[in-house]
Amino acid sequence: MILNSASDFKNIFKESSNGIKGINFFRIGIFLLPTAFFISTIFILIASIINLKDKGKELFKNTWNYPLYFSTILIILSSCYNYFTFGKIQDLQIENKISILLDIANWVPFFYIFISCRTFLSSTFLRRDFIVLLVSGSLPIILSGFYQFYLFKYNFPESFFGPYQILGGLVVWYQRHINIDGELGVTSIFNNPNYFGCWLIVLLPFSIALLMEKNKEFYKKILSLIILLSIVISIVLTRSKAAINLLVLSIPITFDLNLKITFFLLIFFFISSGILVYMANFDIPNNFQIIPKAILDDYSKEALSFSDNVLREFRLNIWINSINFIKAYPIFGLGAGVFPTIYFLKNDIWVAHTHNLFLELAFNHGILVAVTIFIFFVSLIFKSSCVLKNYFLREKSNNNFLNKTWWSSALLLILSQMIDVQYYDGRVSMTLWLLLSGLLSIIQEKDHALKT
Repeated sequence: MILNSASDFKNIFKESSNGIKGINFFRIGIFLLPTAFFISTIFILIASIINLKDKGKELFKNTWNYPLYFSTILIILSSCYNYFTFGKIQDLQIENKISILLDIANWVPFFYIFISCRTFLSSTFLRRDFIVLLVSGSLPIILSGFYQFYLFKYNFPESFFGPYQILGGLVVWYQRHINIDGELGVTSIFNNPNYFGCWLIVLLPFSIALLMEKNKEFYKKILSLIILLSIVISIVLTRSKAAINLLVLSIPITFDLNLKITFFLLIFFFISSGILVYMANFDIPNNFQIIPKAILDDYSKEALSFSDNVLREFRLNIWINSINFIKAYPIFGLGAGVFPTIYFLKNDIWVAHTHNLFLELAFNHGILVAVTIFIFFVSLIFKSSCVLKNYFLREKSNNNFLNKTWWSSALLLILSQMIDVQYYDGRVSMTLWLLLSGLLSIIQEKDHALKT
């Protein structure tokens, strides 16, 4: 069910609360998360505080929290150490070294969210409410992307594009101008097309789950299908190769390697890709050229040949240099915000970050923090995967496929951080930790079912 009317929106706040205190604040926060992160955070924090007053001891004593407690201590220690020993690297200058300390806010508050919001995701029914609200709240983002593409396609003046701001810049919709000769794809309200693509990849399995729900009215099926197709089209319009590759990967992941479905969807993808490659490399009359040349250029022979681009550094080079930096300072790392400066000093090329979340953690805070968080992520993914394949849980769950798509979204979001770091967008990091919290709820739901 997508929120089709005001009554649907009202009903979701009346139903399935199960007496959980603060849950409606949480639901408002999730609905606003895609479009108004600052306001959303306020509601989610209010919900978490209310919930902690009721179930704080139970939540904080969970053994899954221990790696996060350990990581919190290490992140604070490394940040303080790097801040006070900032001059240890010769010729290193940074405009604002306070960023070394501010990076604590990229991690510790979200550890708290993981712990304190688990109650709001403690059942399949509650997780379904989360999915409905997140997808419904993302509809303005998808429409915004199509609006941005419309402005680009019909050559509207640059003044029609963003960024748009309200509340003194606390809520910003970027709506970047798309240069027809440049590399930038559709960004929607995000600062970068890779961020928009990452968000769409999270929504993709959820939209499939809503489409495949049983006992659903026909018009809601049609609406769900339209949303799914809009997400897929938007992913292509971002021109984000990472998002497009994850789009393909999402097929076997979401459908648990169901051969018939996987084969059909892969055939569809390859046929579509073949059409794009053909249109990009052969003369097509203007009357039939529906897709703009700027997008088709991504599928030209030159683009597919991976020829060197002097304006962009290869991921492999970035990762090799990152590893060398980490090897030199393995215990506490070098501190957040330092990477672009060090990389430029060595290679004379500006690179924003390591383009891998765990390398980023190791560079900023040391290898031990990165290994701890990595093991934590892998353990949650692996354990929840085993639970979802458990026949007993499938019998107990009303909609195991929905839980499977939850797992798929979490995995796809983590995989997207292996080749880029969209994590620094608050919407992405908040969603990641809530998805991980939901995975732990799936694990604990199974343990509770076995006891009863």
